[in-house]
Amino acid sequence: MSNPSTPHQEPAQPAGPASLKWCYPFPDRNGKEITDPQDVYSALARMEDGFFPLGVNGFPHGGVHFGEGSTSLLDQSGGARSIANGEIVAYRIDEAYPQLHFTQNGRWAMYSTGFVLMRHRMTLPPAPGSTGPQPSDETLTFYSLYMHLADWATYLSNDTLKRPGWWLGVEAYRIQGKDQQNGGGSQGALVRTAPKAGSHGRFTAGEPVGFLPEASEVTIGERRGEWGHIKEIRAGGMLSPTSGALFGSDDLSAPWVRPDDDRAELATLTTEGDWGWINLHDNECLTEPNPLGTTVTRPQMERIPVSAGTLLGQIGEYHDYERSTPLPPVAKRQLLHLEVFAGNEFKAFLEKSRARAAQLPADQYQRTMLLIQPGAKLVKEAFAPNLKLGDASHPLAELKPTADSPGDGPWVKVQPMRKEDIFTLPDGAPVWVERKQADQFKSPSNLPAWSVFPLQVKFAATPVDGQALAFPRAHLDGQKAESRAVDDKGTHWWRVLIGKAEGGSDWGWVCEKAHPGTVWESPWAWPGFEIVDATCIQLTDAFRRNLSVTGSADWKEQKEFEPSTQVVNGSELLKRLEQTVSRLPVPYGHKKPEPGPDGRDVVTARKLQQALNTRWLASELGHVILQSESEWGGNMTRWEAISPLMRNARENWTCELQRIKKLQWWDEVKGKVEGFPASPVVHHIHPVALVGNFAHKQHIDIEKFIALYKAAHSNDFGWYDKEHGPKSSLPPLSEQSEANLRTLMTWIDELYISTAENLNIGYVAYMLATARVESYDFHKGIFFGPVSEGISYADAEANYGCGATASKAHKDRAIVNENTEIGDGYKYRGRGLVQITFKKRYRVFSPITGSDLVKNPDDALVWSHAVNIMVHGMLNGKFSGFKLSDFISDSQRDYLGARRIINGTDKNDIFAEYAKKFEALLKECS
Repeated sequence: MSNPSTPHQEPAQPAGPASLKWCYPFPDRNGKEITDPQDVYSALARMEDGFFPLGVNGFPHGGVHFGEGSTSLLDQSGGARSIANGEIVAYRIDEAYPQLHFTQNGRWAMYSTGFVLMRHRMTLPPAPGSTGPQPSDETLTFYSLYMHLADWATYLSNDTLKRPGWWLGVEAYRIQGKDQQNGGGSQGALVRTAPKAGSHGRFTAGEPVGFLPEASEVTIGERRGEWGHIKEIRAGGMLSPTSGALFGSDDLSAPWVRPDDDRAELATLTTEGDWGWINLHDNECLTEPNPLGTTVTRPQMERIPVSAGTLLGQIGEYHDYERSTPLPPVAKRQLLHLEVFAGNEFKAFLEKSRARAAQLPADQYQRTMLLIQPGAKLVKEAFAPNLKLGDASHPLAELKPTADSPGDGPWVKVQPMRKEDIFTLPDGAPVWVERKQADQFKSPSNLPAWSVFPLQVKFAATPVDGQALAFPRAHLDGQKAESRAVDDKGTHWWRVLIGKAEGGSDWGWVCEKAHPGTVWESPWAWPGFEIVDATCIQLTDAFRRNLSVTGSADWKEQKEFEPSTQVVNGSELLKRLEQTVSRLPVPYGHKKPEPGPDGRDVVTARKLQQALNTRWLASELGHVILQSESEWGGNMTRWEAISPLMRNARENWTCELQRIKKLQWWDEVKGKVEGFPASPVVHHIHPVALVGNFAHKQHIDIEKFIALYKAAHSNDFGWYDKEHGPKSSLPPLSEQSEANLRTLMTWIDELYISTAENLNIGYVAYMLATARVESYDFHKGIFFGPVSEGISYADAEANYGCGATASKAHKDRAIVNENTEIGDGYKYRGRGLVQITFKKRYRVFSPITGSDLVKNPDDALVWSHAVNIMVHGMLNGKFSGFKLSDFISDSQRDYLGARRIINGTDKNDIFAEYAKKFEALLKECS
């Protein structure tokens, strides 16, 4: 039983898909974040042991192993990362790996006892209509364990290994390149004012006050959570947080001294003599952690909050007997054991979670798991084109992508254009063509096309799904462009691999709306997860059965072990696993393996390994929730009972028992970590399936947002007759403005919202505020559409030109910005959603849009180009060097300062007010 809650227990941390961040323990081989859980299952299939939920020794196994085999698909060089936000509640760092001496053969092995134990909390979404605090049973406390981490000697012997920043007892740190200096390209760490106390004992970042370049070294005094107060800079020097700006005094080797002139008002400074604070977890420890070689728990240590993706430690060594050597062992086998578990309260939480999921509004963005049910029919491929564009009898001038054409995917929606005298006019209705034919858009000739979107649900026939299969939306949206499509109604389609009813697999297209045989499910329904009780399995029975089914027992033992084999085969766990291995695909030219003596498919760890390479079978295994006793706790007698079965290896097994005992840490943690399960019989949850279920990319309900904005457009937002002037009301939002806003939001969703690893609503709010002001066509009263600056030729030349009508200052500015010819001022006047001006800016954005904007500046008015310029430019600092992240983060909303991204401080109070209003609306729709 878990320890009961007490009145002094820390408050629950609300943590679900909306607030608890998730990531896999390693990125893919190219260093990119993984969105498809099958990528990790496939990596686990390349390991030689450590399979879930049955190990190669036949015992129930509550974790998974990463090591040499998984490196072919995962980048493990950066160390193991936390899979979710939480806090480190116990850890051990070996000073040097313990060594095991197999006395029977005189061989040696070394292994790591180092680990990190993290505590996480997830709270259910509130019941619809409920108010006040949620009941305590709506919060689940669970743990993630990272076992067999590197010892201190390994870090000392290899300076290239990254060291965790959370280690205690360390005061010296080397700055890593996690941050970027505002407006510049330098990598390093932003230095901030003192962190602010937040909820649940955490601290939030202060304001940027300085910048330390990468490889600088500092010593730390006071700690507050993950933040450390700089005591001394012992290598490198502090710079301004903004490139080119002044840093306090001119003496960079001294702490802050406030400038005497009015520049002091331009910076947020610490008090004089205060160096500021850095994020310790983003940087690297230099000195020895303290203590070493002992299990550290609260209250021995301070609270250590950790975010998803934080480095917890490098993978350590673990040598089995086969890798032992006659001489003292050397590093040769890295191994990480990762597991997730929760106490006895998990079953009740699971039931309540599923009930809550059924109560939640049926909104597909809250329901982030697409379930394809058995018998569902997919669309094999696009139907045959029914049009030819640009034949001899009907020539066309060009094909122009429409405003609602998707930004990527296999197909483009285009408007055929014909030439008439000096004009280019639309010719008929828009059609669809293949994107790979884009080189023919300027002069189409017999180009195949579709009058409607090439994928239609009514053509769903094959392939037919044979196995229930869940796809996280994060995976679907993260697929390559050729496997994603968006039709003219904004409906997303994805190309997926399924298992066919008649056997084998095939690819087909499925859409997000009204596709028969599919349903969107909330992650809170834990779709596919099933608790399987293995507590009845005795290790001795499991070992006997394993010797029998793997052919390691002789004929006499086979008969002797038969009762144990039958007992284990009849367990809930083996029956569940048999359902999976019975559907293993049979390689071409091979026969299906013979069943066991009882006529049932024989379950072995090797068959589970094979199943990991098949998506639907790997998913089934991952969704088993194993109830069993942890190998890190419990009575040693269950292990000692195996000794009589060890035959000639009994002496070595006696040595192995010493290792098992040394690895057990459960009793050192229970009673010292509040809420930790007293009993080692827990519910083991596959870490890959858990992350895959809850990790998601946030979306915004565009239609709801538009409805809310329409109601607020006229009076709440209104307009200004001049800067700082009184606000005036507006007529209702016009149909054209509404259509523009819908197109704008669709593009922002495609270019930023649906692709963001960590969506910041503030970014979207400031983009919308910028577009509302800068793209307002006041002549026509139309908002949110790409527009060309309404300026005369003469005024454009005076403001942006290099001729005689421009002042010296304007002329110098024009030349610097590459307006060097008469007429450039008007040719490169403001266009788009963000009014880009000057030839230099058109040149900068040409590669981003894929169009030569210098040659064709009006292409900046094309929707896809206009939004790309705005989104890419504001995210990456392409306008002024400043970018959205310089002013907007989880801890700050500097909407006034954010105007510097585009145009200094011009009307910054107007933009700021609009951004705040947009943010409030967006929060209701996300």
